[in-house]
Amino acid sequence: MSNVIIDPDQLSSAIAEQLGLYQKNIEQKINKCGAESMKELVRITQDTAPFNAKHHGRHYVSCIASRKENSRLGITTYTWYVKAPCHRLTHLLVHGHPMPNGGHYAGDPFLKNACDKVLPEYEKKIIEAVQDG
Repeated sequence: MSNVIIDPDQLSSAIAEQLGLYQKNIEQKINKCGAESMKELVRITQDTAPFNAKHHGRHYVSCIASRKENSRLGITTYTWYVKAPCHRLTHLLVHGHPMPNGGHYAGDPFLKNACDKVLPEYEKKIIEAVQDG
């Protein structure tokens, strides 16, 4: 902050202005961290998602995506999802299901594993962004 002389009558507006600048800076950094982390989550889940070469090949993996949603407060939220027609398959792949010819598919926690890898890094980036201001 520069050496600017402020009248006591204008102190509250000057503080509000500085806090507004700080807020915009933090919002931009958080949005950037969110975009990078979501891109990483999509990449990891596409790399580690199970697929059956006989039935769908890698079609399920190509349906994994994310979307950007703006919120009212200026912070952008990102949603991981699987596009149709494969969207119903995610629950079965993660939690398991009975097989058509007998037996049971135990499930593959590829989504949880990817989240466990990405979330700590995301939290660390957010803490750094807020501390750096």
